[in-house]
Amino acid sequence: MSKQAIALVLIGGGLVAGYSYYVRMKKTSAELQVIPDASVYKVNWDGITIRIDVLLKNPTNGSFSIKFPFVKLMFKDTVIGSSEVVNNDIKIPAYGQVKISKLLVNIPMVSIFSVSTSILKAIQSKEQVKIVAAMITTIDLGMVKVPFEESHEIILKK
Repeated sequence: MSKQAIALVLIGGGLVAGYSYYVRMKKTSAELQVIPDASVYKVNWDGITIRIDVLLKNPTNGSFSIKFPFVKLMFKDTVIGSSEVVNNDIKIPAYGQVKISKLLVNIPMVSIFSVSTSILKAIQSKEQVKIVAAMITTIDLGMVKVPFEESHEIILKK
């Protein structure tokens, strides 16, 4: 009888510890801050290449890894371009930050003309262009992997 009681206590303690770990790590992922920055990298006859730099901040005491982010750009609710998919892990330390530089997104000229010529005209006349950058990744919390998606409206810099 005492062996069964000890086994139940160990199993119960393990479940409580696992659940508290999961809740703590889930809270950590919710506090990941994403600060994107976008600029026009290149304009040519093939299209427009946008450079995205992303600063990832972790204001919590838990460190974790994420998959290299996939970024898609939208203009007036239409996807106009996306980054390449890369299978790399990025470690984000506790109370730390990581900068991912030079994510290049090509917007083909065909896409620009089918959505709106206003992007190209605004860039040429040095006006502000507002786009939405959506970052999609997976946060690896050890025993749990959590999908993460966040969108930001950003102004393209020249």
